[in-house]
Amino acid sequence: MSKLQFFSKQKILRTNLLFIFIFLNIWEFILAREIFNGMILGIVIFGPVAFLWFMKTLRAAMLATAVSIFEAVVLAVFVIEGFEFGGAAATLKSLFWVPYLAMAAVNMMVGLMIYGDFKAKKVKKTK
Repeated sequence: MSKLQFFSKQKILRTNLLFIFIFLNIWEFILAREIFNGMILGIVIFGPVAFLWFMKTLRAAMLATAVSIFEAVVLAVFVIEGFEFGGAAATLKSLFWVPYLAMAAVNMMVGLMIYGDFKAKKVKKTK
């Protein structure tokens, strides 16, 4: 089984939706004892990416990858700045963003694998 078959667009869509609706609610409840705030933030951040994975076209996958790269960079800055300026006191505030960063990185890597597989097939086809 190739890496691309393991990370099909349908599986990554389900993973995004489970992350948004289940994991983020649990994460927010554990940290702040509130429900739905993490999910709302997840819908804003990962909703467009989940919609693009739903489209199942190469262009949508590439746009999802571009958006995920941007999200990963912005969230990495949030985490790094929190550690840099806050020290040990703000560690928990910085750790709040780590699951968001991990999901953006997963979306980015899957999109890059899809693009790499497409390019490899295109090169084989032209030879």
